[in-house]
Amino acid sequence: MTSKKTLKLRVIEKNQVATDNFVLNFPNVISSFRVALSPVLIFLAIQKNDHLFLWVLSASLLTDCFDGYVARYLKQVTEFGAKLDSWADLITYSLMLFGLLLIWPAIFNSEVVFLLIAFSCWIVPLLVCQSRFGRFPTYHTCAAKITAILIAPAYFIAVIYSNSLFLRGVLLFYIWVALEQVIITSILPRWQSNIAGFWTAASIARKESDA
Repeated sequence: MTSKKTLKLRVIEKNQVATDNFVLNFPNVISSFRVALSPVLIFLAIQKNDHLFLWVLSASLLTDCFDGYVARYLKQVTEFGAKLDSWADLITYSLMLFGLLLIWPAIFNSEVVFLLIAFSCWIVPLLVCQSRFGRFPTYHTCAAKITAILIAPAYFIAVIYSNSLFLRGVLLFYIWVALEQVIITSILPRWQSNIAGFWTAASIARKESDA
C-alpha cells in the first residue's frame, strides 16, 4: 500500500501551485539555517569578536553555495525556495556590511564609496522589479552567482590582510549584475525566478511573442 507521504509528494508534483509554495524540503532548511545565523552574527559584531564572526560567516557563506545546487539535484526547486534564498542572501550581505562597520571601521570608511555603489546597484533592480511585477527579483543569474562566489574571498582578504583591491573589483562588477537584472525585468513577459541571464529572458520573450 502506498504511504500517505508518497501520495502527498505525488500530489505536490502534479500540482504546480503546491510545488511553487512547497516549504518543507532540504534546500529550504539550508536557507533557513543561514537566516537563523543572523542573530549570532549581530551579537558577535556588537561584541567585536572578529574571529568568531568570520567563522560563523564562513558557515553561512558555505551553505549559500549548496542550497541552490541541492535544490536542483533533488528536483526541489520552488518559488518559495527561490524567495527564501534571496532573503537569506540579503540578510547575509547586510550583516557582512554591519560587521565591517562595527569590527573593521577603518576598512568600511575607506571603501564606503564602493559599498554605496554596490548598495545602489542592489536597490535599483529591486525597485524596477517591484514596479513591474510587484515581486522580488529572484533571478539568480550567472553573473549574480559569480559575484556571490567572489564576494566571500574578497571580504576575507580585505579584513584579514587589509587589502581591499579585490573587494573593490567585486563591488564594481555588481554594476553589471544590476544592469542585467534591469534588462531581464524589462523584457520578461511575465515574472519568474531562476533566469540564467538576459539571453534566457530574451528567449522566453521571443517564444511568448511567437506563440
